[in-house]
Amino acid sequence: MKLVHKTVLTTILCSPLTVLAEVHPGKVLHDEANCMKCHSTLGYNKPNLKKMAPNNYKDLQKAVAYCDQNLNVGWFDEEREEVVDYLNKTYYQFSK
Repeated sequence: MKLVHKTVLTTILCSPLTVLAEVHPGKVLHDEANCMKCHSTLGYNKPNLKKMAPNNYKDLQKAVAYCDQNLNVGWFDEEREEVVDYLNKTYYQFSK
């Protein structure tokens, strides 16, 4: 019986850590930069998005770099690539 209690307790205590561990680092950067301030109306991967509409992975990298530079987000190259990876996995699914 004690083993069951320990197992349940361990599961409960570790569950939030598991959820936090699964958050993509690019999503964290994306959210911290408040990208949805613009993209809540512009969206991602939508037919009506003409400006910066990426057609491949390289275009997506350019689009993220554009936002980073023009909005003074201040990401390092590795951080920008994390955001590109997050957006690609979440919205675009381009091959690299």
